[in-house]
Order: sequence, then structure tokens, then C-alpha cells
Amino acid sequence: MIVDSVQKNYDATIDFVADFRQETEVKTLNRNLKASGKLSFKRPGKMLWRYDEPKGQFVLADGKYLYFFQPEQNQIIKSPLQNAFRSDIPLSFLLGIGNLKKDFNAALKSSDENQFILRLEPKGEAGGFSEILAGVSKNSYDILSISVRDAAANLTTIRFSGMRKGTGVKDSVFTLQIPNGADIVELGQ
Repeated sequence: MIVDSVQKNYDATIDFVADFRQETEVKTLNRNLKASGKLSFKRPGKMLWRYDEPKGQFVLADGKYLYFFQPEQNQIIKSPLQNAFRSDIPLSFLLGIGNLKKDFNAALKSSDENQFILRLEPKGEAGGFSEILAGVSKNSYDILSISVRDAAANLTTIRFSGMRKGTGVKDSVFTLQIPNGADIVELGQ
């Protein structure tokens, strides 16, 4: 029932903007890395993660390619979307074409007064993910957080806030703007 409501909400979302906070526990380095910024999303296949911290970093999907810019190297890594992930499951969800029931075995792990926590176990190739947890609003069925544990036991948690749906995000938001002097490295062409 919860999964059906989340999927229905997800299917009805054409575009949204939100703030995000990301924290990654890197086991091998015994470090926590933090990042934050703004996310813009539009169906089909477009998203922009613009980081306030680290300043200037961005991840852009324009429907065909994924671009990752690291300001400290002044370099953009460009790869075809279909080659950008080890599994199609996270990619399909990130790009708005996934299906919870088709792609995951979902179970309610816990809940509190504001949210359900769903444990999502990928069906088929998991792309190196050992566990995915989704925090879902009890009121709106919006995804409030995603936690992903990879095969190396690193844990990345992204929390969303200030989500605004149906804002009419323009396609131009997803057009690559190359920073001054940046090199483009193409992978998997």
C-alpha cells in the first residue's frame, strides 16, 4: 500500500526543485564527507545537482549524457547516461523512469510520526549497492531521504528539504554551461 502511494506520487511528479544535504561515511578513509546544494529535476531524464559545498561542483544529466564537474581539477567528466552507472536500477530512478514494484523488493523497515522508512532491495543486478533505505513522508509520499550502502560498506545519505513540485523547470536549466578553461574528458563514447 505504501509502495503504491509512493509510486503514484512519483509518477505524477513532472518536475521539482529541492535543497539537499549529503553525508558520506567513507569506511576505508575513516572520514565523513559532507555536501549540500540544490537539485532540479525534470522528466524525462534531466537533473542538475548544483553544490554550494563543495562550491562550484555540479552533476548534470541532460537526457543523453551525465556531466560531473570538479572545480579543483577544472574538469568535466562526460559519459553517456546508459554507461554512467553499474546498474540500470539507480539510473532509472534518478531519471524518473523507475518502478518501485518492478525494480525492488520493498519492505517497511520502521516509521515515526513523520515518515516511513522503506528498505529497497534491488531485483537483479544491484550495481554494487548492498542496501537502500528511503525515508518517505507520511503526508505527501515524497521521498525525504535516501541512504545507500555500497559493497565497501560506505554509506551515503541524502536528505531533501524545501521540495517544490510542478514549478515549470525550464529545459535550459539542463544545458551544459562549461566553466572558463574547463577541460572535458569523455568516457565510454
